[in-house]
Amino acid sequence: MSSDRTDGPIAAWAGFDLSTTGLALGVRAEDGQEAFVQMNMRGATQWKSEPAFDLQHVSRMILGLITRLERVGWRFTNTCLSFSVRQHDMVLLDRQGELATPALSWQSAAAEAEVAQLRRSNAESIVGRVEPRFILPKLMWAIRRESSLRSRVQQVMTTGDWIALMLTGKARLSTSDGLSNGLLRQTDKKLAADVLRQAKLKPEWFPTVIASGRRVGRITVQDLPGSDASWSALREKLAGGQVVAGLGDNHATGVGCGLAEQDFETVVVSAGTSGTINRVCRPSTQLRGQAACFEFYKNRLLLMMLADCCKWYDRFVARHAAKFKNGLDELNALVSAADLRRLDRVLHRNGREIYGPHFSDLTVGEQAASTQLSIMFELLRLVQAMLHEPLNASRPVQRFVLTGGLSQSAFFQQVFHAGVQLLAPRSKVLVSARQGPMRYQTAAYGALLNAMRPHDAQAAGRLCPTQPAARPNLQAKRQLQHLLQSYGLLDDAC
Repeated sequence: MSSDRTDGPIAAWAGFDLSTTGLALGVRAEDGQEAFVQMNMRGATQWKSEPAFDLQHVSRMILGLITRLERVGWRFTNTCLSFSVRQHDMVLLDRQGELATPALSWQSAAAEAEVAQLRRSNAESIVGRVEPRFILPKLMWAIRRESSLRSRVQQVMTTGDWIALMLTGKARLSTSDGLSNGLLRQTDKKLAADVLRQAKLKPEWFPTVIASGRRVGRITVQDLPGSDASWSALREKLAGGQVVAGLGDNHATGVGCGLAEQDFETVVVSAGTSGTINRVCRPSTQLRGQAACFEFYKNRLLLMMLADCCKWYDRFVARHAAKFKNGLDELNALVSAADLRRLDRVLHRNGREIYGPHFSDLTVGEQAASTQLSIMFELLRLVQAMLHEPLNASRPVQRFVLTGGLSQSAFFQQVFHAGVQLLAPRSKVLVSARQGPMRYQTAAYGALLNAMRPHDAQAAGRLCPTQPAARPNLQAKRQLQHLLQSYGLLDDAC
């Protein structure tokens, strides 16, 4: 049942981002209105002493976010929706359709012995590189830890595919998550049945494979195995809508940054909670092997990550928050006025910052500028590696796009521009010009654009506009480039 209000916008498309820390929902009406809500994650738990999630909370969380939007007038009528989900969650269902265990998280890295076994059997030549967090080795590990699962398990899938099942009654395995979990053959994205059998797993446990961005089916109001009253209420509220096969969170982030499926000339640098460097390449591209590789519809998404990016800066800001009545805008103004000759590099080791002996002598603006410069240096080193990752790229990189929360700082943009000009002098440097409540919510926005894909496959390019980044004057550019080179930029170039 939809909201009783008839005067508010209709959510034609909805994108959910289920992360380790929260659930977010972005919606868009056909006239372009957008809204965004989020809540903290519930259900973090353990299974066999490994990080996991109790998924019984998911339906109530989704209901909660939809209800919050309904209260401000949004209506959910024939909504087309899709999910971005933390990449390596593993769902096991029993013969009654009930959850057999909590969903082992991407944070679980216990399956090291299973990874070694898969590598000895040459499985990686078929399914690509395998890591302990992937579903393939985690399933092997789980069955070894609890042998009764072999007879109890009826279906294996990702959390995103399980949500789609609970809404539509159709079990599917989306290629975005399947390919990045060692479950599909890299050559044709078909189920890697021979690899599964060799690992003593049953191929029939896995649902029919579906391409990301394709329609899974309509949301049903029928009772489904394994669902409770909250799932029934959710299906009734969304009845008539459709579910589009979802994306892993890295795939969704690339889409939400505006990367188009055939855009081989752009590198996107997202300076968010984690800093990510994204680039699209053809499946046939030979790689050096330094980047993580995910599906990007018919192509591949290369990813390099700075795990601590905005968090690093946030820790600095938190120590000085009381000094700034106008928040980050006031601090960014002080950063822009900082004396570049006085900046001092901040090192980042094992999740903490290491300050030089003269750091305390700097003004707050100079300290903040030093921190931003040091973060950007780490990102630029990854950009440098990404430029050399493809061995036979069909086209050189022509554009760099900077997005994410730290990209709001004009100084951060200027450092980016100065550094990129050292790495690729003829390239354009742009920043996101997207406005609205999801301006920096790239994973949720990527899921929203994926929900739009059956209707408009070109939406990402159209709805993620860019504009020129702030550029330093010639003197500042030279000073910034000198600092970056003194830190080590261009060292060890491929």
